[in-house]
Amino acid sequence: MRLRGELVDDEEQRARLFRDVDEMQAMIDAALAFFRDDFRGEETTTFDFPELLRTIAEDYSDQGSEVTYTGSKGISFRGRPFALKRAFANLVDNAVKYGRSPELELRCSEQRFVVVVRDSGPGIPPEAAEKVFTPFYRLERSRNRATGGTGLGLTSAQAVIRGHGGEISLRNRPTGGLEVEVTLPVPS
Repeated sequence: MRLRGELVDDEEQRARLFRDVDEMQAMIDAALAFFRDDFRGEETTTFDFPELLRTIAEDYSDQGSEVTYTGSKGISFRGRPFALKRAFANLVDNAVKYGRSPELELRCSEQRFVVVVRDSGPGIPPEAAEKVFTPFYRLERSRNRATGGTGLGLTSAQAVIRGHGGEISLRNRPTGGLEVEVTLPVPS
C-alpha cells in the first residue's frame, strides 16, 4: 500500500493514505507483540519494586506530566521487571492521557502488594469496566491514534499482571476520576 501510495498524484490523498498505513502498521505491531506474549520470554529476577514504580512516575514528570508516587521504599519483588514496567507505565499513561492529577501508590502487606493508579478525570462508563480488558476495545472511538491507541494496552497489562499471579480491577472514584487497583502476591 505504501508503494502504491507513492504513485498517487494528489498530495492530500497520499498523506491520508500514508497515515492509514502507519496506523495499520502500529496496530499490527501491537497485536503481534501481544499475541506472542513477549513478556513471557523475559527472565524472572529480583528487583526493587518501589524503585520501578518511582522511575515510571519520574519519567512522566520529566516529560511534563506530573505524576506523584507514594509508598514504601526498598522492597524486593521477584518477577519480570520490564514486563511489569510496561504494564504499570500503560496504566499511568492512561491516567495522564484521559485524566488529571495522576497518582501512583504502593501499599504492602505480608501477603500482597497493592498498586493503585488514580486520576481525577471523567472516569469510564460503568458498563465498560470489563470491556476495556477485551483486545482492541477502545472507549475513545476516533481514528486519531494520539488519543485512541490500539485497544491492547489494558489487555496486555492484565496479561502481565495475571502472569505474575495478580489481579487488576478498575472503578470510578466517588469524587470523579478512575482508580485502577493491581494486587500482586508476595512471592514466597
